[in-house]
Amino acid sequence: MIGPPAEAGMGYNRNYVTASNVGRVMTKTIFQSTTIALFLLCLCGLTTPVNGTEAGRDGSMGPLGEWPDFAPIGFITAPHPDDPQYQTHLYGDWGGIVGEEFIFLQDGMVKLLYHSYHETYMTEHAHEASVLKDWALGYDARTKIKFTPLVQPGGPVPGPAWEHTDTPGYIQHPVTGEHLLYSTVRPGTKHLHPEWDGLPGHESAIQVATSGTPPAIGVPFDQTYENTLVAEYWWEQGWNNNGVIKGGLSEPTPVWVPHLESQGQVRLFYRGLHGSPSSYWNWRISYADSEDGKTGWVKNPVPTFDPSDPDNPAYRWTQPPPVGFSFRGAWQAHCTGDTLADGVHMVMSVSNQNYAGYGHLAYYWSPDWGDTWFGHPDNPIIAPGQFPDGAPATGFQRTPTLLVDDVYHRYILAYNAGHDTVEPWRRWTYLAVANRPEATSVPEEFSGVSTLQLVTIHPNPGAAETRLEFLLLGPGRLTVRIYGVGGRLVAEVDKVDCAAGPQSVYWDETAGGLPVPSGVYLVRGILDASGRSAGEARGRIVVLR
Repeated sequence: MIGPPAEAGMGYNRNYVTASNVGRVMTKTIFQSTTIALFLLCLCGLTTPVNGTEAGRDGSMGPLGEWPDFAPIGFITAPHPDDPQYQTHLYGDWGGIVGEEFIFLQDGMVKLLYHSYHETYMTEHAHEASVLKDWALGYDARTKIKFTPLVQPGGPVPGPAWEHTDTPGYIQHPVTGEHLLYSTVRPGTKHLHPEWDGLPGHESAIQVATSGTPPAIGVPFDQTYENTLVAEYWWEQGWNNNGVIKGGLSEPTPVWVPHLESQGQVRLFYRGLHGSPSSYWNWRISYADSEDGKTGWVKNPVPTFDPSDPDNPAYRWTQPPPVGFSFRGAWQAHCTGDTLADGVHMVMSVSNQNYAGYGHLAYYWSPDWGDTWFGHPDNPIIAPGQFPDGAPATGFQRTPTLLVDDVYHRYILAYNAGHDTVEPWRRWTYLAVANRPEATSVPEEFSGVSTLQLVTIHPNPGAAETRLEFLLLGPGRLTVRIYGVGGRLVAEVDKVDCAAGPQSVYWDETAGGLPVPSGVYLVRGILDASGRSAGEARGRIVVLR
């Protein structure tokens, strides 16, 4: 937590870094949650700083010491069901209002969740260098009927959710293996306000649907309506605007943070909305942590990102508001955890217009996993009307979602580009890409004098079995964990009562008995002595099948 609960009208801690205040903020706040230590070159067991410098340690130079430079490449399409040579809108030729995407990698596929008419659907594409064409259709090719949604409205009446679901977010829990799909549900926390009974509006909460299998097209998740995160603090709760209820929690995006507690926790970023008739939308970002990703949420009681604050670098993209309309919003924010860069990416829509107006896309980086945010020096990264040749669009740039792809060394940004210039209500999902530095380093988190060293990883790259050679400067219990770059724990090895000296650990490059796919995997070795942490060492393994 970065401060006590705020009350209405009181100030709260906000950590934003710009070129003018980087030194001041660094001195006071940037190391509140985690210590960002020297980068290590781990590909061959070496321990030299990245590029011979400490560039990017404070986050001011972006993740891995470089800000991503996004360029739109086009909109995604699917083969037409009646003529596979013709690429069509993947949601159907009729178009329609579609957006609020969530993109992620899983099982050799790029998967995209999206919202259409208050329901959540999915499409997917093979994880390849080119990902614009040949996505899976969102409807049955023979009947032209949409597949069954993964999440849809329903539930008890009265209850926390029955009219509306949107803005999906997803994570597979690294420890339990459970698949968790987060959605905004409306009405959400109205049941906390009996005086609001019967009033119309879209005051919202966050629901967690579950599944024992990965997301798949046409396969619904289990919506029990028991796992719901509701608005509590003044800046989260809605308000009665002339008999219409506004506000609540929405737009959840889950991130796995490996260093929280003993085994890591799910950190759920979300938008809280509080305002008044004179300040229609005032949207702020914060987070809540949970061990199982469903219950026992511990909220950060104050916003960590607020564009209505003049100290926030996003503030300039929300000015001036239209005449008679005080819109200052950070909304449709999407956060992506990055274990390799040791932090969180956030992309969002920032606008000073009404919902149907023109929006910018902005990018921020947090090296302490959500408490301090550095704005991209070229914000907004995507502006209205910015599109590649042959793919015109006008209007809103909205609902951005970011994918970290360490196989092809890139970031993929998916977003909704308003509407087609010819057919105003046909919405498209656009892609923009940026180069990602080849990740030859990981940050060392242990802040004391470590008695554990990772000497070699061999073979690396590998395809069957990898040997990790550690050097223990003292006796203790050695635990070695292997993570995917998204933070998912894929393997763990314990060696009890190790003596000082060299120790070998072998990983068969499997998870749950099945071979892991090609990609980058993170190694974290932990040495405990007499019940206390004595050292930590990290590295990376490249698997090539």
